[in-house]
Amino acid sequence: MSTRSKSSQSATNLAIFGAAGLAFCGVLVETSMNVTFPTLMRQFHAPLDTVQWVTTAYLLAVAATMVIAAFTQRRFQWRTIINVGGTGFVLGGLLCATAPNLGILLTGRIIQAIGTGFSLPLVFAQIMTQIPFEQQGKYTGTAGMLIALAPSLGPTYGGLVTQLLSWRLIFWITLPIGLIAWLVTAKHIHHPHKPVAIAFPWGQFLLIVAALSLMTLGFNNAGTKGFSAVNCWLPLLLAGIALISFLMSAAKSSQPLINISIFKNGAFNQALAIYFLIQFIQIGLAFLLPNFTQLALGKNALISGLMLLAGSLTSAVLSPFTGKFMDRVGIVVPLRLGTGFLLLATLSFALLAKQLSIPIIIGLYLVYQIGFSLMFNNTLAYGLQQLSPARLGDGNAAFNTLQQYSGSLGTALMAALLATGAKLLPQAATVTQTTLGTQLALWLCFGLICLVTLIAWLIKPEKQN
Repeated sequence: MSTRSKSSQSATNLAIFGAAGLAFCGVLVETSMNVTFPTLMRQFHAPLDTVQWVTTAYLLAVAATMVIAAFTQRRFQWRTIINVGGTGFVLGGLLCATAPNLGILLTGRIIQAIGTGFSLPLVFAQIMTQIPFEQQGKYTGTAGMLIALAPSLGPTYGGLVTQLLSWRLIFWITLPIGLIAWLVTAKHIHHPHKPVAIAFPWGQFLLIVAALSLMTLGFNNAGTKGFSAVNCWLPLLLAGIALISFLMSAAKSSQPLINISIFKNGAFNQALAIYFLIQFIQIGLAFLLPNFTQLALGKNALISGLMLLAGSLTSAVLSPFTGKFMDRVGIVVPLRLGTGFLLLATLSFALLAKQLSIPIIIGLYLVYQIGFSLMFNNTLAYGLQQLSPARLGDGNAAFNTLQQYSGSLGTALMAALLATGAKLLPQAATVTQTTLGTQLALWLCFGLICLVTLIAWLIKPEKQN
């Protein structure tokens, strides 16, 4: 390789992993705040229904921003996009760290979420356009390792900082790291094509934001107010109407927000479904298991967060190797191996729900994360490989939006099932109620993994575009 080629490859690597570092910081602060709710309720004199928007609003803002990733990557220079993302992360983080009231904190969270939503899709856009096909699995696994690790580390990091110091340090610590990652990316990022002057489809954007918001509202209401027609099912019905309206509008548009022709590709849809479902369960378990540990086993927040650390670190270490594994043997073998680990973990969780202990949870979560590392980033790489270069931005937007949104739905549904345990056994002790709710949630996880297994075993690699 020539000196110029080596220099170009080095710049590309710095741009990719700089963007991954910024995205990691954004996703880390996303989940770190979950363990601070009791502290925020006391400090700002607000009820839980209000404080939970610290996380819910963040997830919605990230998802809504990622929806427009395909448009922004066609319309603007990538350096401009990362500068907007970095500015949003830093400005939002400063507002959060110094917030005198809950309103300012929520504003800072939304601004920081928009920054994350702009920066995260650029990680995989660069990989799929600037890295040779035979190395894409390795790069996706390595860069994805950082981003996938953040949600699981969040509760541990947030609990440790909050318990020993102050929740505001969650932002002060990540700000300089994110700032450095932003500046490195901005210096080295390269746009592979000229921006195209196209109008922004406001109608489609408002419809998809309405669908995401109403669906989140419906599941959040299920957890706090029950599965009633008005509080739960009406928002979900309206979300479905908004989603169908968006798809119809995008299908007729000459400049759609997301080109829905990508969903005509069966292999892409299979990969997207697997990606969404295993992330849904992973984030759901990261919420469910710490809450079970505190409410049923009587442990504190720090121990509950640290309990998941072994599995998270194992997934992080394995991800680059599982990516190389896919590059060498294709997608089928990693997927089928991965589903074996996921089936074993979720079935064991469900069967042992009444006997769960810290060691059992650590062991089974570790097994789940091994299967997760074999499948998660590999399905992203495989799914995008099924699309033509012109449709990569649309596919990337779909994957990244669902990655973030699955966390919101997973958390909301697990919370609703935990609450169902109390409704089914209103006279029972909290430990009994929590155990029943946890058992219901774990059987749901097993059922969804059975669906994942079916999809994975139906996948047959197609000729790459």
